Amino acid sequence: MQHDFGRAETPVRYRPERPQRFATTKRAQVRGILEQLIDTELNAGDAIPSERALVVRLGVSRVTVRQAIADLVDAGVLERVHGKGTYVTGPQVDSRLHLTSFSREMRDRGLVPSTVVLSAREEPADDDVAYALRIRPGRPVIRVERLRTADGTPMAYEVGFYPSALFPGLLQRELGSLYDVFASEYGVVVTSGEQTVRAESADAHQARILGIAKRAPLLVQERVTHAGDRAIELSTSWYRADRYRLHMAITPRGVRES
Repeated sequence: MQHDFGRAETPVRYRPERPQRFATTKRAQVRGILEQLIDTELNAGDAIPSERALVVRLGVSRVTVRQAIADLVDAGVLERVHGKGTYVTGPQVDSRLHLTSFSREMRDRGLVPSTVVLSAREEPADDDVAYALRIRPGRPVIRVERLRTADGTPMAYEVGFYPSALFPGLLQRELGSLYDVFASEYGVVVTSGEQTVRAESADAHQARILGIAKRAPLLVQERVTHAGDRAIELSTSWYRADRYRLHMAITPRGVRES
């Protein structure tokens, strides 16, 4: 087999564990070539060459190419998009249930976080928001809608509500990492939170923002965050289920009766 992919000085990103290589088979050799291409030339979201192009360039059968690609899809390194092609996957994050900001969590995992503020405005609190934030219905709250990314890959779509009385002038602040803003600009430090997790399918709006198919699985986290005895945040985050997993330590309650 011959190949001419070249080598670039692109830093290698974290990728899911891959199948072991067995250089005695053409399938493994093609898989190894694809891995080299992914590590040195491609970034998350880039398409790999088509099966036909790989057959021509590598001098192997289409069956061999297809099997090698399937190995990397099964390992989470590549993902197929129906009708479009096969793409390099983005970062995959294992998270433990703890109270921290998205930005800090991504940095702790060696990823580069970024936030796109989709909208930010003041509006009257409806009954659900007022109940969660312990304020009267109709009181002003700041609604912030954001897209959270890691290494340029969309990870979560988030909508949060914050009492205007606690954060005057918040709309004029940088809204990328709100917990840091609360601490540095308002002296409000997050101390606790209550969170629920559920599964949901992406609607058209969520799918468009996250760059996924409609009805793709989402992991939804709803959180009420406190600073001391004050409720300061009601937020809902829709995480891509193919990019985010939750881990938790569980212990028995009480002693099992014999």
